[in-house]
Amino acid sequence: MTSQEIQTLLSKSNNAIIGVNRVNGGPQLTPVWYAWDGTSFFFTTTKDRVKYLNIKRNPSISLIVDDLETHKYVVAYGRAEIIEQNFGELLHPIVKKYAPADQVEQMVKMVTEDPSRVLVVLHPEKMLTN
Repeated sequence: MTSQEIQTLLSKSNNAIIGVNRVNGGPQLTPVWYAWDGTSFFFTTTKDRVKYLNIKRNPSISLIVDDLETHKYVVAYGRAEIIEQNFGELLHPIVKKYAPADQVEQMVKMVTEDPSRVLVVLHPEKMLTN
């Protein structure tokens, strides 16, 4: 895929599926809302989720976004960074991508005021496309 095709696919409001490593070594797969800024993927979770605990324990994660219309996909592998405070600016593109326009500000406020909510940033070390 060209850079433009990748950008087009990642700008659609498809869910991403993240893969994290469970304690027993098997994969944990979870659909998430996400944003892509051209260099990193962003998604949120809460501290009471198993995926959060698994990412804290082992920050090596993967992500796939596929497009049912074009049958194209992007896979990313890399290390996750967890941001626990002051992530409103990074959250905004995620909410804007999926939520109705008249609910974006309210949702951003609600998420950023939740003390259990964190932002996860996937810094890809390798990406594959088809």
